[in-house]
Amino acid sequence: MKAHRSRTPKLIALLLRWHARVGMVVGLAIIGWGLSGLSHPIISRIQPVADAFTYKLDAMSTADLLTVAGASERAGITGEASAARLLAWRGRPYYRVVVADAVIWLDARTGELIPRGEPDYAVHLARHYLGDQQSAIQSVELQTSFGDDYVYVNRLLPVWRVNFARDDGMRVYVDTASDRLGTVVNNTKAMTSTFFRNVHSWVFIENTALRLSLMSLCLLGGGLISLAGLLQYYLQWRAGRGWRPRPLLRLHRGLGLAVAITAVTFTGSGLYHLWQKQFLPSIAEVPPMAAALNKLSLDWPSLSPYLVQADLVNIDDDYYFRVWAGGELQYRRAANGQLLSDGEAVHARAIAQAYMPVDAPLLAMRTVAAFAGEYGFVNKRLPVIALDYDNAEHLSVYVEPRSGALAAVVRDSDRVEGLSFSVLHKWHFIDGLGRTARDSISAFFAAGIALMFILGMVLYIRRWRRRLE
Repeated sequence: MKAHRSRTPKLIALLLRWHARVGMVVGLAIIGWGLSGLSHPIISRIQPVADAFTYKLDAMSTADLLTVAGASERAGITGEASAARLLAWRGRPYYRVVVADAVIWLDARTGELIPRGEPDYAVHLARHYLGDQQSAIQSVELQTSFGDDYVYVNRLLPVWRVNFARDDGMRVYVDTASDRLGTVVNNTKAMTSTFFRNVHSWVFIENTALRLSLMSLCLLGGGLISLAGLLQYYLQWRAGRGWRPRPLLRLHRGLGLAVAITAVTFTGSGLYHLWQKQFLPSIAEVPPMAAALNKLSLDWPSLSPYLVQADLVNIDDDYYFRVWAGGELQYRRAANGQLLSDGEAVHARAIAQAYMPVDAPLLAMRTVAAFAGEYGFVNKRLPVIALDYDNAEHLSVYVEPRSGALAAVVRDSDRVEGLSFSVLHKWHFIDGLGRTARDSISAFFAAGIALMFILGMVLYIRRWRRRLE
């Protein structure tokens, strides 16, 4: 017992010394994360909101519709298509065909080339989603990569950036291949997004390895000194040592007791999230489609008097049109219209195996029509089909048949990390209180953590200056 008592003051002194030193090293990072975490609910509420989030295509009569081959021949276009789509716009049926990376619009009844079909359709979609039919269009630009304004979280590429001539600098990003909204951005959103990404995600450090290392050290240090502070308080309390009456020190200590565990959960879940992203599953590179235009001879009137849309898809190197006809989804061979039985399921399995070859039994196939659980809003694409496999990782592969895209890959490790991030970092465990209450509570603790570190750094600087005097 005496040996234990003799070691306690030494341990307290060691904790005091290194608690302060480590706090000074990681303090600015933790303060930045706390303040950006505090600002996130505010930023999300002052960002622009789209007027619409979906776009409904009109049905079209199949009377006098040319085949893709016929329309291409009339327009003098030959070669192979990496995409082909039939849709109605402005009361007319059109083909949107991609040949040699060039997007070509054709009138589906005459084969006439539509010179500005792609940018004009982008403007049409942008006005629909923004709900602005009056403002002038400043420019329309194709964007093929993510950047500071249109970030990776938006997922869709390529997209068109439609810039509106408005005082708020509004720009709308749209995907003309699927009629989807990428995002809407104004000057306020651009400014707040830049602040958050730099302060919270440290994108100003371009070297990925360096950024990962520095963030990991600061997160680990922040969690450890929070735990060390609690241990220090406990040891001093147990030893019956008196407390210094200085107001700043008392406030720092009181805040520490209130928010230290939260600091550990924030930094711990953040560190877990950061590293989990470094161990993504290997995704196979899938080559683009290369369908000969003169082989796309599906006769539309033979399917139904009316269609909503048709998209060319590749299933095991055979080409089909995924068609909404007669109120149901059909897969028809692009060359002759032959029906593919259970086409959606066959297509989903083909997509999953192309991107994620899995040597394991397929347990189940599910249609996912809403964001929930492990397939959240961050994945962007709906509806999708989930394929669940019977392997050690309990792998689930989410695919979007319409675009032939891989939407998400989820393993047990991803599920654990996702739960950790949702509960410990974003506080979704109190969603029952309402979004405002949840954001207010989490923001309160984020502010408390930032203030705790600010006070700690002020106390250390004061102590250091006194030693120099």
